[in-house]
Amino acid sequence: MRACLPAVFFALALWSAAGVEIVSPPTVLVSNALAVLHWRTDVAAGTRVQISPSANILPGDKTPDTDHTVTVNALRPGVKYTVVVGTARVWLATNEFTASGSTTSAPGGVKPSAPAKPAPALVTPPTRRIWGNLPALPDHFARHGADFGAKNPDDYARKAWEFLQRAKVDGLPAKVDDEGVLRIYDPKSGAFASYNADGTAKTFFKPGSHDYFERQPGRLIKLKPQP
Repeated sequence: MRACLPAVFFALALWSAAGVEIVSPPTVLVSNALAVLHWRTDVAAGTRVQISPSANILPGDKTPDTDHTVTVNALRPGVKYTVVVGTARVWLATNEFTASGSTTSAPGGVKPSAPAKPAPALVTPPTRRIWGNLPALPDHFARHGADFGAKNPDDYARKAWEFLQRAKVDGLPAKVDDEGVLRIYDPKSGAFASYNADGTAKTFFKPGSHDYFERQPGRLIKLKPQP
């Protein structure tokens, strides 16, 4: 059985400076070789993360916000990591967690005699494999790219792909309709995305309506992390 740590936090150090204070210490949700970090500040600010030992920090939304989420992958199983989170100018807090990518559960808490093979690191696919209708991508970027601080259509498509990966780890609200279209909503950020049955993205934006997701077709499902 694959081990998956629940959302936990260890507030080892907290700082405040330049008028920015952390109001929700960094939590870490770990699944396989991927971890999602989340914290909140009292005012909108930029997002910055350092991790030791080194791991792959996926670029996140650079738009100043009070809710901050960063995804890290290529974690090594069983390794203890230290992360420092903050704004573009100041560090605010630290946390520690242990990657659980290849650990397995054994009866009575006994460690298995041999660890399983590490889970493969997540690699962002090329845009042509992320976006379902490539000719329509520039229009989607023009209308919604600013919602996520995307620099260009490729960056916008990448953010849509990262949103799907994080949604699986966080278990965000999701629906699937009779045609296999997947719709996901993040109540905290207000982000909404839909994906074709083959996993390619259809759209990604912030509707600005609290009941938008509820009005979408489909049945509620529980998202699961990548095996």
